[in-house]
Amino acid sequence: MATSDLNTPLNTQIYEQASDWLVELRVGDIDAAARRRFDAWLRTSPEHIRAYLELSAIWEDGGDPNLDRDNSIESLIAQARAATNVIPLDSRSDSHAASVSLPDVSAGKKRVSRPWPIATAATVLLCLGGALSAWLYARANPTYATRIGEQKLVQLADGSTMELNSRSRVLVHFSKFERDVDLLEGQALFRVAKDHARPFIVHSDSTLVRAVGTQFDVYRKVSGTTVTVVEGRVAVLRDGGTPETSDSLSGGSANPVLSSSAAIDASSPVFPGIVYLSAGEQVTVTPAAKPHPTPANVAAATAWTQRRLVFTGTPLTDVAQEFNRYNVRQLAVRDADLEGFHVSGVFSSTDPTSLLRFLRAQQGIHVDETDAEIRISKE
Repeated sequence: MATSDLNTPLNTQIYEQASDWLVELRVGDIDAAARRRFDAWLRTSPEHIRAYLELSAIWEDGGDPNLDRDNSIESLIAQARAATNVIPLDSRSDSHAASVSLPDVSAGKKRVSRPWPIATAATVLLCLGGALSAWLYARANPTYATRIGEQKLVQLADGSTMELNSRSRVLVHFSKFERDVDLLEGQALFRVAKDHARPFIVHSDSTLVRAVGTQFDVYRKVSGTTVTVVEGRVAVLRDGGTPETSDSLSGGSANPVLSSSAAIDASSPVFPGIVYLSAGEQVTVTPAAKPHPTPANVAAATAWTQRRLVFTGTPLTDVAQEFNRYNVRQLAVRDADLEGFHVSGVFSSTDPTSLLRFLRAQQGIHVDETDAEIRISKE
């Protein structure tokens, strides 16, 4: 069968479609449905794959991080239509199928040209397109993580900073409308750069924390999420409230007051389901109880940034959970009678022996160390 000569420039319509996908994948808020549509568009024709890869390559070479639909894209299309360094699809026809001439290079052998079916070439290009799409998505939505005992300071694209505690993991997604951070595990201290046009939203399990320009700590635990405000003011919502408050806190338009910076202004009215925290306040959000702000020991809540653990009447099971964030050898409370034992004191997060010395000095407590774990039981 006959095919078009793909060594000639593609038509402008295909390039325009490819450029629309390029813009959407790099600067848009892409959901699963849109990625499926992109995959279907790629599979429609090898010309679609070629156009997308050409524009992507030219844009990467240019190094321009800001795609402007009216200027950059027109320039990309013009360069792509004038390009001649693309491997052509052979237009020869026979009784079987069109083919692509691709090099076959083997050690010590002469380079020869072998015909590949166009379907095979399309599959290869499709795989490249899928890999490129995945790479672009990961680049636009970076994930940051720390190992046991590791802490990390991350500078975000908007000028905000994010300090990660040990054993923490976050996914960052910034769009033109809002700045989203998903705290998947652990604890982070956020210092948010002011941008009234784009609220800063932290997701932690079923908890949403919204800020504009402030400093606050979010700790995701098994039992719930604790939010401590160091500076400024934030709005906290437990997901599962009314749709109006949920949409408003996350930047939706259901409530025009909350969808603006007034959502966390000191003079803003109180809306159902939203808890407002000021500097020096803390709230723990759990599925069972209604969240109420309380005065916070900010120094204790952020002591981890100084490699210190501060406990004030903390149950031993909670102490063990905190200790295990920083140490490979895990602390295990083996006796249920010790769950009510409370610990008060300041300990080093980098020196596990400081806590173990304290526990050994307590009457009725036995500390047994093995290579695998540290067992706490009653004497």
